[in-house]
Amino acid sequence: RSKHEEIELVSLEEFYKEAPPEISRPAITLSEPHQQTLARLDWELEQRKRLAEKYRECLTSKEKILKEIEVKKEYLSSLQPRLNSIMQ
Repeated sequence: RSKHEEIELVSLEEFYKEAPPEISRPAITLSEPHQQTLARLDWELEQRKRLAEKYRECLTSKEKILKEIEVKKEYLSSLQPRLNSIMQ
């Protein structure tokens, strides 16, 4: 048994529909199950790399938004004393 058998790969239909031809190589992989498995693993790796990059971008965006929220909270908390001094 191999470790790749534990990975849940996309269905064959989805693989041939979504994977680019340079990865899916239908002329070769449709007749050779081993090459088909290798191509599906390559596609899985490409998808995971793309998703990992998107995840990193989202985390960066989240951190930026959290910093903006903190700045706005500080501004709002300092606003009350200023309003009080204006009122007096």
